[in-house]
Amino acid sequence: MNEKQEISIRLTLGEVNQILEALGGLPYRQVYQLIGKIQGQGEAQLQPPEPTNSFSPEVQQEVQVVND
Repeated sequence: MNEKQEISIRLTLGEVNQILEALGGLPYRQVYQLIGKIQGQGEAQLQPPEPTNSFSPEVQQEVQVVND
Protein backbone atom coordinates (compact mmCIF):
# COMPACT_ATOMS: atom_id res chain seq x y z
CA MET A 1 0.00 0.00 0.00
CA ASN A 2 1.29 3.45 -0.94
CA GLU A 3 1.34 5.65 2.20
CA LYS A 4 1.49 8.84 0.07
CA GLN A 5 -1.60 8.03 -2.02
CA GLU A 6 -4.38 10.55 -1.27
CA ILE A 7 -7.96 9.47 -0.65
CA SER A 8 -11.22 11.35 -0.05
CA ILE A 9 -13.32 10.66 3.03
CA ARG A 10 -16.72 12.24 3.68
CA LEU A 11 -17.39 13.03 7.36
CA THR A 12 -19.76 15.28 9.23
CA LEU A 13 -18.41 18.36 10.96
CA GLY A 14 -19.02 16.64 14.29
CA GLU A 15 -17.00 13.61 13.23
CA VAL A 16 -14.11 15.79 12.08
CA ASN A 17 -14.16 17.64 15.38
CA GLN A 18 -14.12 14.31 17.22
CA ILE A 19 -11.05 13.23 15.25
CA LEU A 20 -9.33 16.55 15.95
CA GLU A 21 -10.12 16.19 19.65
CA ALA A 22 -8.61 12.70 19.70
CA LEU A 23 -5.52 13.92 17.84
CA GLY A 24 -5.21 16.72 20.39
CA GLY A 25 -4.43 14.10 23.03
CA LEU A 26 -1.34 12.92 21.16
CA PRO A 27 2.11 14.51 21.27
CA TYR A 28 2.07 17.76 19.27
CA ARG A 29 5.17 16.86 17.29
CA GLN A 30 3.46 13.74 15.92
CA VAL A 31 0.17 15.30 14.83
CA TYR A 32 0.51 19.05 14.20
CA GLN A 33 0.90 18.71 10.42
CA LEU A 34 -2.09 16.37 10.17
CA ILE A 35 -4.23 18.67 12.31
CA GLY A 36 -3.23 21.63 10.14
CA LYS A 37 -4.11 19.77 6.97
CA ILE A 38 -7.52 18.73 8.31
CA GLN A 39 -8.28 22.26 9.52
CA GLY A 40 -7.17 23.85 6.24
CA GLN A 41 -9.32 21.57 4.12
CA GLY A 42 -12.29 21.99 6.45
CA GLU A 43 -12.06 25.79 6.47
CA ALA A 44 -11.91 25.87 2.69
CA GLN A 45 -15.12 23.83 2.48
CA LEU A 46 -16.98 25.84 5.12
CA GLN A 47 -16.33 29.24 3.54
CA PRO A 48 -19.43 30.69 1.89
CA PRO A 49 -19.01 30.97 -1.86
CA GLU A 50 -17.90 34.37 -3.04
CA PRO A 51 -20.62 36.23 -4.93
CA THR A 52 -19.98 36.23 -8.62
CA ASN A 53 -20.93 38.98 -10.98
CA SER A 54 -22.62 37.51 -14.02
CA PHE A 55 -21.72 40.47 -16.23
CA SER A 56 -18.44 40.74 -18.09
CA PRO A 57 -16.22 43.78 -17.36
CA GLU A 58 -17.22 45.25 -20.73
CA VAL A 59 -20.93 45.07 -19.92
CA GLN A 60 -20.32 46.50 -16.44
CA GLN A 61 -18.47 49.43 -17.98
CA GLU A 62 -21.30 50.06 -20.47
CA VAL A 63 -23.87 49.99 -17.68
CA GLN A 64 -21.80 52.46 -15.67
CA VAL A 65 -21.48 54.82 -18.65
CA VAL A 66 -25.25 54.72 -19.26
CA ASN A 67 -25.97 55.40 -15.59
CA ASP A 68 -23.59 58.40 -15.39
